[in-house]
Amino acid sequence: MAGSKQGMSEAERLEALLNRERPDRVPLWPLSLGYSVLSCGYTINDVYTDLKVSTDVQIWANEQYGWLPMVLVPGALACWPTLEFGGEVRWPEGDFSQAPMITRHPVQSDEDILNLKIPDNLEQAGTIPLMLASVAYALEAQPEGLVVGLLGSGPMETGRALIGIETLSRMTYKKPEMVHKLFEFVTDFQIAVARLYAEKFDPARICPFVGGPTHSNQIISPKMFNEFCLPHLRKQHAAYRELGYRHFFFHPCGEQNANLPFWAEVEMGDPGIMSVGHEIDLAKVAEFFPDHIAFGNLEPTIVQTQKPQEVYEATRDLVVEHKDISGGFVFSTGCEMPPMAPAGCVWAMTKAVNDVGWYG
Repeated sequence: MAGSKQGMSEAERLEALLNRERPDRVPLWPLSLGYSVLSCGYTINDVYTDLKVSTDVQIWANEQYGWLPMVLVPGALACWPTLEFGGEVRWPEGDFSQAPMITRHPVQSDEDILNLKIPDNLEQAGTIPLMLASVAYALEAQPEGLVVGLLGSGPMETGRALIGIETLSRMTYKKPEMVHKLFEFVTDFQIAVARLYAEKFDPARICPFVGGPTHSNQIISPKMFNEFCLPHLRKQHAAYRELGYRHFFFHPCGEQNANLPFWAEVEMGDPGIMSVGHEIDLAKVAEFFPDHIAFGNLEPTIVQTQKPQEVYEATRDLVVEHKDISGGFVFSTGCEMPPMAPAGCVWAMTKAVNDVGWYG
């Protein structure tokens, strides 16, 4: 990166953090999918459907800006696992579509919930072949670093993809026993998929992407989270560790301050990477997850709408305030970086970390 001070390589910084050691400087890894692909002249659709382009553009952006050597294999993201059970998804197209969208949920009735079963040929179901091929390519293309390549969303997020958030929300009050049946099934499904990945790849190099916005307190109360989600999350995350996954990339999207005491009861890796949005103060991450890496959390709209100097100042202030978090700190945006963010603002954000993020 032009103007960088010499020190550790980005791979060495990541290795230090994952070994619970302090690197020489605060590392940086924005959640850059759309921005990386657009800046290389491809389309948003390519980052979800073209496994080679999706990986290559992320690696190029990491090298260009001096970001950590991490690659996210997105699959269908919030649509996961709609296609695996016969639903329908519209892939992004045009200037204003930035992620896949569910057009038909596969579960339409209580009977459908009771009849759900894990596909016999799991390796060929829905987007799983594409994700497996993407992980294989990413591991080969980036021999150092981590691949965030297993969508391990929790039961609320996965259940919502199957049945729809409106139906699921009503069922928590009217048919709670049916919700638990659904959540038990999707948890077993996620564990089966994680086992498939662990059989094919080294799980120590793959970082499950867990969390999800549907668990937020904008949708579900902390009481309901504790009742419906926590038991299944504990089972799912414990299974990941038993399968050999060392680190989790945890992103509880949205307003989840009241859920943090419950999330703290769930296995998060050794250490986990705790990515939060701007709604959650990083000091709270340090409080509830003192042995894990705090990750975040510049509000993404700042990079899109403000001028480079303002982006620089906001980044600088956040880094200075949180760089000494005991479990380690990675600067990032609080959710995906805006795909059409001005390049000057992305550079200003990166420059600020490089200017003030050094440890003595």
